[in-house]
Amino acid sequence: MIRTEVRAAAWRLREVILAVGFMILFAWWAMASFGFIRWLAFGLVAICVIIAFAAFQRARFASHGQGVGVVEVDEGVVSYLTAYTGGQVEIEALTSVILIPAHRGAAHWQLEAPGQIPLNIPLDAVDAEKLFDVFVSLDGIETERMLRQIKETPKSPVVIWRKRTLALH
Repeated sequence: MIRTEVRAAAWRLREVILAVGFMILFAWWAMASFGFIRWLAFGLVAICVIIAFAAFQRARFASHGQGVGVVEVDEGVVSYLTAYTGGQVEIEALTSVILIPAHRGAAHWQLEAPGQIPLNIPLDAVDAEKLFDVFVSLDGIETERMLRQIKETPKSPVVIWRKRTLALH
């Protein structure tokens, strides 16, 4: 039998493992081939490297999903639902994403949009990893900085992303 921790780690890294597996296959193909097929295989190796990098970032963002509430992303709207509260915010309307450290329990994402109460989502909420795709789609976000802040657990709130606005002078 496979230990539970190893199985959980392999499941969390399954996209990385798959990309690396294909990368090895295509590298072997490139070494064993000639001409156009060799260059095609080298191109596929490069694509696999990019996919593995993106999958590794996604795996670093993922949590265990054992926290309070459920996150849903549908039709350009982020929804967070719990038994007592919840909320929604349109992705296009977002003005800032803030990482709020936890004094007790899990840290929270605070999603702000004009005219709305900020939406607070725990990092360990069920399906919170769906927020990674939302955050990566935001113009100008620094993904590595975001992942580093999650890992370091800051002592005070950290602005991860703020929408750029044009000032008329």
